[in-house]
Amino acid sequence: MADDYLTVTMLCGGLAQIIRRRTHPRSGTADLGLLPASWRVGFSRLYWRCLDQGVDGPASDLELMAWCSRPLITWDVDLSLSDSDRQYELLIGDELSMFAEQAARLASSGDVEAEWVENQVFKAIKAAAAANGGADDQQVEAVYAALRRLLIDRPVLSDTDLLRLEQQLPAADNSGQTYVRRLIENAYTTTPASGAYRYVTCPGCGNPVAGGDACGTPGCPGGIPEPKSVKTVRRAYEHHRATRRFIHDPGLVEARIMDKLREDPGLDGRVEVVAYPRLDTVDIAIEFLRRDVRGEVSVGEIWAVDAKDQLSARLLGRRFEWPAGFPCDKRFLAIPEHRAGQGQYLKELTSELDGRRGGAGVTVVREDILIEMVKVRAKELAA
Repeated sequence: MADDYLTVTMLCGGLAQIIRRRTHPRSGTADLGLLPASWRVGFSRLYWRCLDQGVDGPASDLELMAWCSRPLITWDVDLSLSDSDRQYELLIGDELSMFAEQAARLASSGDVEAEWVENQVFKAIKAAAAANGGADDQQVEAVYAALRRLLIDRPVLSDTDLLRLEQQLPAADNSGQTYVRRLIENAYTTTPASGAYRYVTCPGCGNPVAGGDACGTPGCPGGIPEPKSVKTVRRAYEHHRATRRFIHDPGLVEARIMDKLREDPGLDGRVEVVAYPRLDTVDIAIEFLRRDVRGEVSVGEIWAVDAKDQLSARLLGRRFEWPAGFPCDKRFLAIPEHRAGQGQYLKELTSELDGRRGGAGVTVVREDILIEMVKVRAKELAA
């Protein structure tokens, strides 16, 4: 009962299902009038926590939902959470907060629309890679990595961009639809546009913004919004909310790491950076190269990197599992600078991973420190 993270996780999983039912009601189902089981479990745990502390808990589900719109630190009960996590609310208006979304995914509620879209997108990337890569495993991995990076680099596409993609990756299913079109239609929403589609983008992360509004992307350096346009025939494509929140935004850290390593002239010929090896088993494989006396190149050492950009260090530590089956010499969990700079983030994450089987042998490291470690190791192996 003393595990308050479990209580909050159950409440968030229940809220996610409640929101899902409101936005996608299912006619004729027998359980429409019942609150989700995870909500009931969370409510019960919270009730006993309040009783244990001698305070009055929420008297009804509606009152508890009102609590959920306030920062956790203002609740009438003292929850054993990290100081940073206590600053967050679970609901913002009628939507889950970013903290609650992360907790709901930990609860495996399974019916959050955004999580469903995310899963569909990854299935579509794998299907497109398999269909266009043929029997060559390396080609399949190359197509997968290119499409995965496309979702990070291109928040907006035009229908002419899609046609060019289809020319490059023409494999189609039995209905005649290309696999790459299926991917784009899952990952993006469409807007009618003829001739040109004009939008305003944030220079720091590439996300479209409305007028002068801030983009809201975690860790984005921002900047003066820039007007852009793409040539269209009939429609334009913009990231689905789930693609932006769970693929594009978290993917910025892994893209930065890869780009900085590839662009460093001191690592040229010494380090090979492999994006999303074995179809995203890990985010990055860093191969340290060596040359023998005959000049032949081989891989001397491999570092594997999983990059995560999540709001709560404690919830990340609870959910994290190192991907099994990837051979490497060292394992790293890379954290973006804007997260690592939040109070005790790295300490809390390391503490949560300590003793967990999923975190065994994993080094938690800030993204810029990882890059410096690669440079140092490359010099050592070249000496």
